[in-house]
Amino acid sequence: MGSVKISPTTEDELGDAIAAGRRRRAMERRAASVRYDASRDAIEIELTDGAAVRLPRGMVEEFRDVPPADMAAVRISPAGYGIRLDRHDISVHGLIGSLATAGDMAASLGKLGGAARSDAKRISARANGAKGGRPRKGRAA
Repeated sequence: MGSVKISPTTEDELGDAIAAGRRRRAMERRAASVRYDASRDAIEIELTDGAAVRLPRGMVEEFRDVPPADMAAVRISPAGYGIRLDRHDISVHGLIGSLATAGDMAASLGKLGGAARSDAKRISARANGAKGGRPRKGRAA
């Protein structure tokens, strides 16, 4: 069998890869903080994008059998991709993905788009308003 020669990585390629990794990391949803709220028996996770999730401990299978007194030691993994408690680990992406349906995600994205403000959107809204605004929905027969 023949051998394959791989040329060494250049400084430019290495720099590009590091920059791409930083951009990807800045865009990814990761846990910024996690805490256990004993009064609600819930885990609160704040994400790097500012969103937050509060889950009853019983909803997280990995933590169901953990005594509430032990939950105070819950922490995020160093990179923010997981939540840890002694021998119990759970993926942040898996946890969020299991909670949100495709419809929930579409509604969330639609809400973000609707909240966006731009000159083009303002001009379009004024033009539509001059035509009488959004048409009324028809009545069901």
